[in-house]
Amino acid sequence: MSIAESLEIENIIKDWKQIKETQPRLRMREIASQLKTSEGGLLAASEISKAEGFPQVSSLQTNWGELFAKFGELGHVMVLTRNEACVHERKGIFEKVSSGPGHILVVGADIDLRLFPGIWKFGFAVEEPKQDSTQRSFQFFNENGEAMFKLFLTDKSNVSAWEKLRSEFKNGSPDFFTLFSSENKKETSIAEKKEINSETKEEFLNDWGKLEDTHEFFSLLKKHGVSRIQSMEIANGKFTKTVEPKAVLRMLEMASLDRSPIMVFVGNPGSIQIHTGEVTNIKVLESWWNVLDPEFNLHLRSDLISKVYIVDKPSKDGVIHSMEVYDADGELIVQFFGKRKPGQPERTDWVGLLEKVSEPV
Repeated sequence: MSIAESLEIENIIKDWKQIKETQPRLRMREIASQLKTSEGGLLAASEISKAEGFPQVSSLQTNWGELFAKFGELGHVMVLTRNEACVHERKGIFEKVSSGPGHILVVGADIDLRLFPGIWKFGFAVEEPKQDSTQRSFQFFNENGEAMFKLFLTDKSNVSAWEKLRSEFKNGSPDFFTLFSSENKKETSIAEKKEINSETKEEFLNDWGKLEDTHEFFSLLKKHGVSRIQSMEIANGKFTKTVEPKAVLRMLEMASLDRSPIMVFVGNPGSIQIHTGEVTNIKVLESWWNVLDPEFNLHLRSDLISKVYIVDKPSKDGVIHSMEVYDADGELIVQFFGKRKPGQPERTDWVGLLEKVSEPV
């Protein structure tokens, strides 16, 4: 480690200590923002310094698939995936876990994940004091220290299994260079937007109409060189329809009142997390629209919503409708579908709900 990196770590710990004393309730992400560093950088600094009163941190080996295959041993846990505008928290038990080059697939009634560890760089086992308890977690970051995915123990979890996995997958020689390199700081991600000619638009819409499975949509975008937000704009009036941002809140409230089960997808470049089921407790707290249920929490920043579309995708099972929410940079924030499994037609209550929230208020 260079002298510059050592000094940076020393300064991080000093400033972090001051924040802990003056603002003890701040979350790690908020602390990192104040210190103009990353969450991963904070954890690495804590591991290196071993400063008293800070989280106890152990770096993990990067054989992520093997680690995730053993997460079922932890019992009941909470998993978290977020982007700049939305946080998705789901509790439950890991069931079927499979992995291959560049992906980990977790399928179960509670925990449902599509993970892309090819862009993960660092993993940490973290023990953090929280008033009268200790919060234990596994956390995963990209090379710039941006959080991709987190797993937290609950009061029903197997702590000894967590300790065993921390020891088994401990990395004795982590390289934190990119976390403390001034040349590798986070850059704002903006959805690529290039000019699309009328011929390409026509071909794109023609192929959209031939879709047989919603999972083919990504390949459709790639084939025609169209970004996701551009696809919404190109298809507006044919396969997509713009609605006001408040339609998202109305949809959640109506789904709660009608007890209509939905699917909620939230992702970032390294993780997509899915909730399937009812949403019941909808709360508005300033700019945050929240689902606050025992096993599922969603926190959506309404002030960062720029565009909302109702989207139709043809399939062998009939037209599949979704609601897609985008920020001002054209990045996808969250997607909503009616509860459905492949091979099943769409629920009529979901279609009716979208029709209602699309009507002028």
